[in-house]
Parts: sequence; structure tokens; C-alpha cells
Amino acid sequence: MVNRRHALRAAVVGGAAAAGAAVMAPGAAQAAPGDDGWISVVDHGAAGDGITDDTAAIQAALNAAKAAVPQKSVSFPAGRVFRVTGEMSLNGYANATIAGNGATLALTGARPTESHISTVLRLTDVRELTIEDLTIRDTDRTQVYNGLLLAKAQRCVIRGVRVIDVRFTGISVFDNPPAPVGAPAASDDVLITGCVVEGTRQGISVNGRDVRIVGNHVAMDWWSTDEAARGPWQPASDYYDGINVLAGSDRVVVSGNTVTDCGQSGVYTQSVRNLVVTGNTVTGCVLRGIEVDGQRKHLESADDVVAEKDKLRAYGVTITGNTLLDNLGNINILYALDVTITGNRVHNKRESTCIAINQGTEHAVVVGNHCRQDDPNRAAIWVKPVETLPDGTVVPGTKHVTIAWNDVEAAYDWYAPADTVVMQRTGDAEISAVGTIRATGAIRSTGKMLAAGGLGVGNSASASRPGTVVRKIEVFDAEGRSLGFVPVYNAIT
Repeated sequence: MVNRRHALRAAVVGGAAAAGAAVMAPGAAQAAPGDDGWISVVDHGAAGDGITDDTAAIQAALNAAKAAVPQKSVSFPAGRVFRVTGEMSLNGYANATIAGNGATLALTGARPTESHISTVLRLTDVRELTIEDLTIRDTDRTQVYNGLLLAKAQRCVIRGVRVIDVRFTGISVFDNPPAPVGAPAASDDVLITGCVVEGTRQGISVNGRDVRIVGNHVAMDWWSTDEAARGPWQPASDYYDGINVLAGSDRVVVSGNTVTDCGQSGVYTQSVRNLVVTGNTVTGCVLRGIEVDGQRKHLESADDVVAEKDKLRAYGVTITGNTLLDNLGNINILYALDVTITGNRVHNKRESTCIAINQGTEHAVVVGNHCRQDDPNRAAIWVKPVETLPDGTVVPGTKHVTIAWNDVEAAYDWYAPADTVVMQRTGDAEISAVGTIRATGAIRSTGKMLAAGGLGVGNSASASRPGTVVRKIEVFDAEGRSLGFVPVYNAIT
């Protein structure tokens, strides 16, 4: 389950340095558009009839809102359709709102653009802004555009925005270039919530700090596209990943989203830090449900060759309480350090595994998950061993992995190298373990303790005078058949 695509991901929202931004403080949209704090796009000549090209009029309204002292918010009349043919942008906008009120920006007859360079609404260097209740739709898909992009965004909200059928990324909070690893991101404290992204190449993409992606719906419907009808997914596809947390991200939360039928992974992350992926439902993706891929090459060009020892990792990843159904490999971890995978419900119906702890991953815990594995030829939980390729290249395995107390329905519960700690329920009252169980205190069991490799007791000392037998220990073979009893004395001197 090694990741096989990098080049297009590195340019997931792409483009040269952007311009502009607009958003609002909570509650600001309650003001009437006629108030002094608001500018209507209609007042600057936008027709909103779905036929007239309103690009210049909307840009004029944005410019006027920024030029006002203090800056004003921008509103669209409720439910109207505004045809646009190119990019609208704003740079240096603060303490304001763009209130869509259910209006639609319809990209129709778009001006030619270099792939994924242009964006319908591009907002840069923005502070304390909210964009809400606005739909962006590409009606003819003749050019490759992003939908909504915020860059260098501080304390902003994207709420109730719908992006439909644009040919690159739907909603982005993306700084280009991204922050160096460990350095503060230019975009910080951004909430993306209640949004819908459908039919795009990438759904929601971020590379900032303290970004919360909460309660959104991302659907590509890849299986019903003409592309799917032509055959298996190809790298030239118009459909990739649902939610992307890209290299340089720190303290990102992906929570309570539904992600369906993506061309690649439902939730895809790169060399990030302090990531939480929780309470999401991911179904029907062509590739992984949730993939963490911390390889350094995402920060370099696609052709760079990075030595194994120099590759980065994703640090501090928690994946908990998610539901993953019918993805090709539901949870896949590569080059990650300090990973917790707990309490997820995973059902794998295809030729893959439920959970894979893959190469370059260290200090991973897989605990308390429910895994149902339909493929009888693969283990439900898989941990990669060290591998030597035919050319002599050594592919690293994993280190310090623990698998414990998972509820597994599979022909093969798990596959793992010998240094993996594995503790699994194997029956109504039985627990099996691979390796050595050590305890500084007591180990208690009301059932049988089977030790096929032998049972050792430490702190031994020579003795010759046993006391009175007060207990007896029944000893079993590896199949649970009784071999008799060992006496326990009240004293031995």
C-alpha cells in the first residue's frame, strides 16, 4: 500500500502568488445591505441574471469595499445567479464579510488560463473575515479553475460555501510557498464549516496552522463519471482527493465530515504535525479512505531523489472514531511518527486491508478498532516488515508498533513482523499475545493463560524445604489440553 503519486499533489492548488481575500465576523451578515457598513454588487452594475458577464462589476464592488474607510462588507442579493468569466481577487481585506445570501457565481465561457493558476474568487492577506452562503459553479468545465482560495489568512471563517464542478480545487487555504517545517504558517486560525464541494479534482485543501475542517460534505461521484466508464483510474484524472492536509500544516483538525466516491483518497495528508482526524465518514473512494504520507518528496520537485535517512515524517497523528467503508485500503500510514489509531469502524470489501502501518512509521498504536475484512487473502491489520528489493534497495519497515484489543472479523486478523506487540481477543474469554508479556505487578486471569513459548518467573533462588501446599496451578499445552498441576506452597526456604 505504498503511495504511488506525488507530482500533481505538490501543486494541489498551485499557482503563482495570489491576491485578495474576503470574509466576515460572526453575526455581521445580519446587517441590511443598505447599511453604511455594506456594499451590494448590484450597486456596482452586476445584473445577476445568469446571462450578463458580471465579472467586472463584482470586482468593482470588492475594490470599493476595500477602499472604504473603514472597510465595508460585500453582499449579493439572495438567490441570484451572477455569470462570471474569469478571476476576481482582493488583497489586504480585514474585519468584513462577503455574504452570498444563497447567490451563485456561475463560471460560464471562462477565459483561458494556465492549468490551476486562476481561481474564481482569490483572497489574499486577509484578517478576521467570513465568507458565507455563496455558491461557485463551473457550468461548462472548459477551463481549469479553482473555486475559492484564501492565502495568508488570519482568524477567518468559510461557512456554508458550495463549490460545484470546478476542475481543480474547490476550497483552499493555501500559502505558496508553504511554511518551512516547524515554522509558523502564514495562514492561521481558519474555520471551514458547513460547506459542500462536489465534482472537483481536489475537494478541500489546506497547508496552514490551526485550521479546522468541520462538518463539510465532499463528493466526487467518480464511479458515475464518464471517466470511470472508460476504465480504471488514471493519473490524468479530473478527480483526486477529498480533503487534503498538505506539507507544512500544523494543528489541523478534520472532524465530522462526509467524504464519498473520490478518485483517490478520501482524506490525504503529507508531512504534517499534530493532526487530528476524527468522527468522519469516508466511503467508496478509489484509493485509501484516510492516508498519512509523510515522505519528504512532497516538499521537493517530483523528480527529486531523497535519501531514506533524510525523509521527513508526519508527527503526532491521531485517527479516531471514523467510519470507513468500501475504500481500497481504508487507513494507510507511511513515514509517520507517534501515531494513534483508535476506535474506528472499518469495513474493507476490496482486495486490500483495513489498516496498514507502512514503511518508515515509528511509534504507532492501533487499539480498539472494529475491522471487518471481506478479502480472505489479506490480513485485516497489516504491519510492514523490512524489505530488500531485487536491486538491493532496502525498504524500511516499521518500529515500535502495538496492536491491541481490536475487534476483528477476518480470515487473517493481522500480519506483523516479530518485534510488533500484538494483543488480540481470540474468543469469548481468551487473549492472545505475540512476544513477551512482562509485569512488575500482578497478572490476573479468570480463564486460562496459554504460553506456547514457555512460562518464566523471575527472582528465583535456590531452596530445599517446601512448606504446605495451599494452591495448585493447572498447566496446559498449546491447544489448551491439561498437563496436570504444579503445587503452590505457603513457604519455601
